Amino acid sequence: MDESLHTLARLLDERGEAIVEAATAWVREGAQVDLETRPYAETRLLLVQEVAAYRAWLLDGDATLRDQFIERVTSNRSNLRFHVSTVLRGLMGFRKAVEAALADSRAVTTEVALGLVRRLDEAYAEFAFRAADIYVDKLYRVLDATREELIRKDKLAALGELVAGVAHEISTPLGVAVTAASLAADRLQEIEQAFTGGSLRRQDLQHGLAQAQEATRMTLGNLRRAADLVVNFKQIAVDQTSEALRTVMLGAYLRELVASLAPLYRRTRHRVVVVERAKVEVTTRVGAVSQVCTNLIQNSLMHAYTQANALGTITLSVDRDGEWVVLECVDDGDGMPEAVLRRIFEPFFTTQRGRGGSGLGMHIVHALVTDVLQGKIVVTSTPGDGTQVTVRLPISVEES
Repeated sequence: MDESLHTLARLLDERGEAIVEAATAWVREGAQVDLETRPYAETRLLLVQEVAAYRAWLLDGDATLRDQFIERVTSNRSNLRFHVSTVLRGLMGFRKAVEAALADSRAVTTEVALGLVRRLDEAYAEFAFRAADIYVDKLYRVLDATREELIRKDKLAALGELVAGVAHEISTPLGVAVTAASLAADRLQEIEQAFTGGSLRRQDLQHGLAQAQEATRMTLGNLRRAADLVVNFKQIAVDQTSEALRTVMLGAYLRELVASLAPLYRRTRHRVVVVERAKVEVTTRVGAVSQVCTNLIQNSLMHAYTQANALGTITLSVDRDGEWVVLECVDDGDGMPEAVLRRIFEPFFTTQRGRGGSGLGMHIVHALVTDVLQGKIVVTSTPGDGTQVTVRLPISVEES
């Protein structure tokens, strides 16, 4: 062990408590934003552990305590959302306190002091780089988990709207079917009573049977309509809560999707049309495609038509470009200025704050397209001339 490390050992033996106190004070003074609400004793305990880690590493060559300390600090701070600068300042506390102790010690020569400071700088740099990499990685995990939770909640919110809308849509054909079935039952009962009483005429029989047949046709037609709504909704609901790969004809699937979304726009003055420019079979995470299209349509319905009694058309088109499928969502609404367009994918950015806009829809769309579907998304818009969202997806998504 060279003279500089001997000096470090002596300082830690003689002034260990003072070094911990000085390091704690220096760290808290420069990181008040993160630490002013945290107990002093908590910071001091971390500095005690840090000093022990530095000592074992520099004097004994044992990095175990250092790595354990990094794991402990980065885990705690990533959950508490501390700034990276605070974590790095904390690791600098030991070096600053030892430097102050050297300045107070007249027994240490300038050459030895400079050698020790150089050793401490090298140690801090390695400590800080390792800690920063691990800390940022853990922050990314927290952000990824948060984003996944937002996507999950957004899916459930969309499904909640669909459930309410589909329930309303189903009630209409079921109500007509019940009324028609009751009419058929009444006419058949009248025929039976006339037959039993011996007053049934040929003309009454023909008229009653014709009404019963018409009521039966209305019943069957409306029951089929309700059944189709249920089937479409069931498939869309399954898709939106699944990340499994599935192979579908995209144009046909989009028509089913738009049919299931009808409750969202049927009571408005707008319409949604699907244009299939090419028949494209894709193997992809259909649930993510469903969520992207749902969000794009909802976004247009909420933001594109702000004028009272506006009539709008939202066109969802599918085409093929080599090994890519091109999915476009185009509306003929108000369009967006450049300042809004630049921020459209930012989380929590919305022009409808307080009027139902959360600012998460397009952020989630971007995350789904780029991360889940392995694609690309571009938005173009001109004020007064509508908005076009172009999504390019691979024909076949790779299993992750």
